[in-house]
Amino acid sequence: MNQLTTSTLKTRSIIASITGNIIEWYDFSLYLYLAPVIAHNFFPKENKLMSLLLTFLVFAMGFVLRPLGSILFGHFGDSIGRARTLKITILLTALSAICIALLPTYQTIGMLAPIALTLLRMLQGLCISGEFAGSMIYLTESAPSKKRALISCMTNNGSNFGIVLATSIAALLAVCMPVNIFNTYGWRLLFLLGGLIGLFGLWLRNDIQESDVFKKIKEKTNLKAPLLTLMRNQKRNVLYVFLLLIMSASGCYVLMGYLTTYLHVYLHFTMAKALQIQALFNMISLFVVTMFAIISDRYGRRFTLYIAAFGYIILSIPCFYYLQSTGLWICLLPLVIVYSAEQATTPVTMVEMFPGATRYSGVSIGYNLSMAIVGGTAPLVNTWLISTFNNTMMIAYYLMVCAVISLMIVMFKLPKVFGQRLELT
Repeated sequence: MNQLTTSTLKTRSIIASITGNIIEWYDFSLYLYLAPVIAHNFFPKENKLMSLLLTFLVFAMGFVLRPLGSILFGHFGDSIGRARTLKITILLTALSAICIALLPTYQTIGMLAPIALTLLRMLQGLCISGEFAGSMIYLTESAPSKKRALISCMTNNGSNFGIVLATSIAALLAVCMPVNIFNTYGWRLLFLLGGLIGLFGLWLRNDIQESDVFKKIKEKTNLKAPLLTLMRNQKRNVLYVFLLLIMSASGCYVLMGYLTTYLHVYLHFTMAKALQIQALFNMISLFVVTMFAIISDRYGRRFTLYIAAFGYIILSIPCFYYLQSTGLWICLLPLVIVYSAEQATTPVTMVEMFPGATRYSGVSIGYNLSMAIVGGTAPLVNTWLISTFNNTMMIAYYLMVCAVISLMIVMFKLPKVFGQRLELT
């Protein structure tokens, strides 16, 4: 093993690295927040529940190609470089967002509308599969060892900022625009803005250079088939990453995405109020994630991951019970803090689990499998569970089960001392 040497990170490089995460979560959050609007525009209006379920099915389809994309972009990231791969992914992500903004509706072209929406969501998922993994690897490899969690958590803070941006602008338009105008044109402006953010990120990324760690990796090894090497030597770690991220995937897509629809459809909050609550939670998380990242760098990865896992298990039922009993949104604040603990720690933990030569492939595959299987289906699964059991508390049980699975990995598979060095080969 080799102790890493790091280059000094410039603010521009950090912003350039996380811009893809901003647009990813901006677009994904918009889709979830605007699910009732999308259902109205892209599916028949006769059965509102079926239209909503189909809308969430299309959302889940956006994750179908993520495992394939993780293999494709993981190969590029380990072979041609982290920085070059990140330029490709953000360009394709931005273009797909712009195309979604310009799509005709079901009333205009019939079934071609949901088909086109599904294809664009799948393209977006393919591109994004290499985006988050690449940015967290780039930042982690470039960071000083004692600030690795703090720097790498900027990827998740970029995601949180994207969610804040989406909820804030969507809430503003929902308040300022008449409902019929918002449902017809307002949602298009929101997706168009996401594409423009992506193009701005591409401009920023034109100047970023490979990390010193990656340069040292290329000096020591030049794997022709990093995926085969990964499957031969590190497949167990891929499984561990997948299982570790189950609570992260459920937390992200339930608490920071599906929650708006949950509050609006099942607890009868107005859409504007639900979006305002979601935006506030994400703004709070921006600061709390940073705090937990500092704690992780000082006291270790397992400590903060224990806080997250046990927090979900202990707090999910009382938080959602009191939310439903009182209607007070502040009842969910403890879960936002728990969510922030795992968001602060999972990026650096994943990167530190793999040697450099196969790091992009390993992180990308493990991460995207978990996001596809658990994250992408979370809105659909929760809607189905609530409808099937006629019980709005199913969302709390879902979070608990996911946390128990990840807790087993934290307890039995993560080393007690973690994060001291990054292996190069």
